[in-house]
Amino acid sequence: MSDYPIKSGKRLLRELSSRGYSIGKKRKGKKGKGSHVFIYNPKDKIKSTVIMDTSVDLKIGTLNEIRKGLGLERDEFIEILQSC
Repeated sequence: MSDYPIKSGKRLLRELSSRGYSIGKKRKGKKGKGSHVFIYNPKDKIKSTVIMDTSVDLKIGTLNEIRKGLGLERDEFIEILQSC
């Protein structure tokens, strides 16, 4: 179904950060819940959430939801994942 290269949340966050996304654990003055991390693209003003579990790779469905949440095209997201 998907040709996403599977990556951990930590590696994905590192690559998104290097591309200008802001990474944080706070939302509206509250701490993030558990291992959830919020990603914000200041250019497009789009927010998404990543589950940062460094012990396992993110599942394809999770990667797809992150892509949709960030408003990225499939090819653009695959390019980001391949750069990790």
